[in-house]
Amino acid sequence: MKKRLLATVCLAIAATFSIAAEGHSAQENKEDAARHRAMATAHSAAAQCLGSKSSPEACLVTLKASCSGLAVGKFCGLKQEAWGNAAKSLTQTAQAHQAAAACVEAGKSEDVCMADLQSACKGLAIGKFCGMVHAH
Repeated sequence: MKKRLLATVCLAIAATFSIAAEGHSAQENKEDAARHRAMATAHSAAAQCLGSKSSPEACLVTLKASCSGLAVGKFCGLKQEAWGNAAKSLTQTAQAHQAAAACVEAGKSEDVCMADLQSACKGLAIGKFCGMVHAH
């Protein structure tokens, strides 16, 4: 009886780990890539806005509108101290999100894509998703 119970518990644990190891579905990967591209587009547009001699306040208003529901924080995922050099920080985070989208689309593991994203955004963005709200 004890062996059968132990075998059942081991089987249940193995099934749990295999389900967890599967990662995201194809649809979730597609949605993740689209969200990373949207974040990259918003950050790129804000960097261009700042480069066009528009006021930082006007660019921030546009950035917030572009990031609504997509990013966290007052500066669309950027850390407040990164806003001091906003054009450069926005460009770097845009590149990081473009690379994350390409990573996901290439079928690389979530762990690999997240490690690359976190490394590229280090010191620039809020949280482990480089400023993004995690959707699932």
